[in-house]
Amino acid sequence: MSALSPEPLAVPPSVAAYMLAVSRRTVSRLIRSRKLAARKLGKRTLVDVESLKAFYATIPAKSPDGPPLAFGERAHVRPRPRPRDASKVVA
Repeated sequence: MSALSPEPLAVPPSVAAYMLAVSRRTVSRLIRSRKLAARKLGKRTLVDVESLKAFYATIPAKSPDGPPLAFGERAHVRPRPRPRDASKVVA
């Protein structure tokens, strides 16, 4: 960054959530599990930018040769084919 706009040392949780592309609640969970460093300034919570960068560096990158990334809570589960109801089959 330029000398006129230095990088902040800490950001509010809403900005941290935006930076990581996650929800505010996820940032709260990461703070609670001590994966992100945070500080209190009065009533405000501030997330250390360096801890955001360190956490982001621990997230595995998609390998161009590996399997595609799957998203969602049940991404590892393949949907089962639904059995066909014989009464609805038109001959």
